[in-house]
Amino acid sequence: MKRMFVFIVLSAVILFLLECCTTFNISPKLLINKSQYIQFPELSDGLEWGTFKMERVSETVNVNVRYFPENNFFMVNNYQGEVFNPIKIDHLGKTIFQLHLPKSDAFHLIDDNNSFIIGENSVYNFAEDHPTAVSFSTILNKENTLTSEEWIQIFESHYQKAEIVLYGWVTDLESANCVYFQTAGKWTKLYTFSHSGPSFIYSQGSKIKCKIKKKEVPEKVREVHFLKDVARESYSNEHRFTDSYSTPFNTDQSFFPDQSLHYKMAGAINMLAFSKENSSSDGYNIGIPTLFYGTAFYEMNFDGAVLHFKNNAIKSVGIGEKVQSETYIFALPEKFLNRSKVSFLTYDYGINKHKNGKEGVYVIRRKGN
Repeated sequence: MKRMFVFIVLSAVILFLLECCTTFNISPKLLINKSQYIQFPELSDGLEWGTFKMERVSETVNVNVRYFPENNFFMVNNYQGEVFNPIKIDHLGKTIFQLHLPKSDAFHLIDDNNSFIIGENSVYNFAEDHPTAVSFSTILNKENTLTSEEWIQIFESHYQKAEIVLYGWVTDLESANCVYFQTAGKWTKLYTFSHSGPSFIYSQGSKIKCKIKKKEVPEKVREVHFLKDVARESYSNEHRFTDSYSTPFNTDQSFFPDQSLHYKMAGAINMLAFSKENSSSDGYNIGIPTLFYGTAFYEMNFDGAVLHFKNNAIKSVGIGEKVQSETYIFALPEKFLNRSKVSFLTYDYGINKHKNGKEGVYVIRRKGN
């Protein structure tokens, strides 16, 4: 009996060491089903299942995805190295417009704000059916000649009439900020004071604000919302804010207003198994793995329609460590689900050593759309 007990304990220790310190795969579920799992397709453009299909629109990670309810479209702000590639997607999930703006482009990209892409001399409005670059009709105070009182009078006059008012922290002038007014389709650019003078435009965290006579003046912008992965409690901004991160800063909902909205789970994604393939150490414990690289096998369910696929993932060594692939399924706030059924799968895998070229944003939409 004692020998049997020792044998069982030693066997358990050996299995534990094999699982934690080697690339041997001893998971019963993986061993039993591996022949089935390896037949799963890789995550890729064009996958179809049930009444759904998936289209890849971006090949970069941590892409910002937003929804504009007034004109019922999505905007994917995709930065590809030195190229800015904003993409407009309609409520059916179709890509209907996009720009490719390298730094050398004559547009001279300055900023993207709300649904507007701002260049040195013109602005694209992605809310339009056919966006075109509209040149500034009027440019004010570029030579820094206005007095403070004159600046305020001009600001207030334009602000009252404008449908859109945007604040720009970065401009084509090194030390001046900007206010952009859109009135009856025409754009006016009003520079603030460079080098010296009052600082009407200021930065507060990630937001750019305006304060005049000690009173904050809000921008006039189009309503916009982020999508959410309900299962992971994460949002579709570039930082992938989670509820746990946002809550301490969001008591009045001003830090991240979308946290107050109600979201429903669009689709469920479940990892069936993880196959270890190679490993790395952290440099301190040479030869002892700290990270496993491998393939995760998934089951994704949308309205009862199931898609199986596989993709690269990692797992830290240790008891209770979870497999990480940075895969999200983002969906609209519940109150907009009657306007669009489109969802987005994003794969934000950031491990250079183990990339498979599948990173980016995938639109999930109904067949026939």
